[in-house]
Amino acid sequence: MSVPFSFLSPRQCERPYTISEINAGIARMLESGNNTVWAEAEISNFRRASSGHCYFNLKDAQSKIPAVIWRSTAARLKFEPEDGMAVMVIASIRVYQRGGYYQLDVHRIQPAGVGALWAAFEQLKGKLEQEGLFDPSRKKPVPETVTRLGVVTAKGGAAVRDIIKVIAKRAPQTTIILCDVAVQGDKAPGQIVRAIENLNRYGMVDCIVVGRGGGSIEDLWAFNDEGVARAIFASAIPIISAVGHEIDFTIADFVADARAPTPSAAAEMVVADQEQNARFFEALARRLAGSVQRYFVSVWRRVDELRARPALRKPVRMIAEARQECDEMRDRQVRALGHVYGRHRSRLERAAAQLAALSPLAVLRRGYSVVQKSDGKSVTDAAQIKSGELLKLRFHKGRAGARVRDVEE
Repeated sequence: MSVPFSFLSPRQCERPYTISEINAGIARMLESGNNTVWAEAEISNFRRASSGHCYFNLKDAQSKIPAVIWRSTAARLKFEPEDGMAVMVIASIRVYQRGGYYQLDVHRIQPAGVGALWAAFEQLKGKLEQEGLFDPSRKKPVPETVTRLGVVTAKGGAAVRDIIKVIAKRAPQTTIILCDVAVQGDKAPGQIVRAIENLNRYGMVDCIVVGRGGGSIEDLWAFNDEGVARAIFASAIPIISAVGHEIDFTIADFVADARAPTPSAAAEMVVADQEQNARFFEALARRLAGSVQRYFVSVWRRVDELRARPALRKPVRMIAEARQECDEMRDRQVRALGHVYGRHRSRLERAAAQLAALSPLAVLRRGYSVVQKSDGKSVTDAAQIKSGELLKLRFHKGRAGARVRDVEE
C-alpha cells in the first residue's frame, strides 16, 4: 500500500484492498506502540501441539480471546495449564493475519491467587502420587550398616561439609563417593539425574544421600523436578532425601526411600556413632560375663548335688541291690506265667473232652458206620439209593465198598 492504512471511502481509494492488505493494516494498527496487556481470565480448550506450542482461549463470563504460548516460553513453565484454571497473564495483542482474527501472545502466565511454583509443586505431587511413586510398600529399607556412602550434592555446598563432619565424628572408616552436581538452576535436574544413574551403574555403594542446604522454594526447585523424582524412584540403591531444613518439603522427599530433615540428619541415619557402639559393646560384654558366671555356678551346684546321691557314693552296693531286685522280679514273673499256663491248660483239656464226646469218630468207635454214595454224599434215607448201586462204607477204623442187593424203605 502506498499510504498508511486507514479506512477510506471508495472514492478516496485508488483500488480495492485485498483481504490480506486489510488484515495487515489492522495488524499494524493493533501492534503499533505499546500493545502489552496484563489480564486475568479462565483457560478453556487448552491443547499442547506436537510442535510444543500451546493453544487455548482466555475467557470471562461475557467474552473470550484466543491465546498462544510459544514453545520457547512453554518449555519454562513451572506448571501445566488446564481447562478451568484461573490465571494471570502478561501478553501482547497480535493479529493472526492468515485466520483474520486477533489473539494474545502470552509471555508470562501463573495461576491466579497462588504462585506458579507452588501450583506446579501440587500438580506434580498429585500426578506422581496417583502413579504410586509415594507408595510406602515400594520403598527400599535403608541398610543398618553403611560402609560406602554415595552423596549427590554440590562439592562446595554446606550439605557435603555437614555430612563429612558427622561421618568423621561417628564413623571415620566410612568411604564417601561424592557426585558433584549443581543443586539449583536449569542445569541442576539433569545433573542430579545423571549422578543417581551413574552411582547405580557403579553399584559399589550401600546407600545414596541426595540433597542440599536450605533456601527459598526457587533455590530448592531442582528437587521438585519430575525427572529427578523418577530417577530416585527407579534407583536400585536406597536413597535418602536431605533437602533444605526440617520445614522444607520437596517432591524428592516423598519419592525417596527415606527423608532426613537436614543433610546432617541423613549422615546420622546411615552411620552408627562409634562412641555409642563402644558403650553398647561394653554393656553387652558385662552382660555376657555375668551370664557365663551364673551358668558355671549353677553347673557346679548341680555337680555337688549329684555327688551327694547314694548311687554315686556307693555304686557297687547299688548295683548288687539292683541285681537282687531283678532276680526277684524274674521269679515273680515265672510264677505268674506258670499259674496262667496251668489255668489255660485245664480249660483246654475240658474243651477237648467235650469235642471228643461230640465227634463222629466216637460214634463210629461204638460200632456204627457212615454210608456214602459214590459222589461222597452221606446216605440217611433208603430212598436215596437203588438196587445194584455201589456204596462206600466208613468204619471207626478203615473203609469198605458194598453193592446194594435190595432196597427196603
